[in-house]
Amino acid sequence: MTTVKETSRLESFSDGVFGFAITLLVLDIHVPTVSEGQDLLNLLMADWATYLSFLIGFFTILVCWINHHYMFDHIYKNNSKLLLLNGFKLLVVTFTPFATALISKYINTPQQSTAVSVYAFNFALMGTAMFFIWLYAVRMDLMKHESEALLKMITRYYFLATAMSVTIFILSFINIWICLGFSGIMFATFLFPEQMMAYAMRVLSARK
Repeated sequence: MTTVKETSRLESFSDGVFGFAITLLVLDIHVPTVSEGQDLLNLLMADWATYLSFLIGFFTILVCWINHHYMFDHIYKNNSKLLLLNGFKLLVVTFTPFATALISKYINTPQQSTAVSVYAFNFALMGTAMFFIWLYAVRMDLMKHESEALLKMITRYYFLATAMSVTIFILSFINIWICLGFSGIMFATFLFPEQMMAYAMRVLSARK
């Protein structure tokens, strides 16, 4: 008997919010106006911070969406508390374009540390929200039937997301470039959750 997936509307709504948020990122990129004696290429190169912040925001939301999709491949039921937890995650997602726009405007200025810290705080909230959605769904048995070993492995994986994102926030007060570099490491760690969990399960099986 096929299990009815009760989270379809939640996922459709969430996908719409992710799509809207990722579209907002491009609004911070403006076509330069070339005046007499100026060179278009130089003007484009001078706006490198805007492109950097766009890429940071794009990959932040993309990785978040990929993991949201992966989690809800396993979560089949919902309730009002799960909807609220998911709503908080979407709140953080919709704030991301503003957080990355701050980086674009204030990088290489005396305010760059504050701008990066705001982004890193947003990042920490995103990682924490992801973990609590998963943890709540597991504890309330909102999952389709999975092996306990896999569920525990995924729980550790998303706890790592919280630990890494909070570390990124702390690093924003120490060195912004290390902070952004560690963000890149986190992107790589969570870009392919399905493959990461398959590999982890193979390693676990080999140890038995």
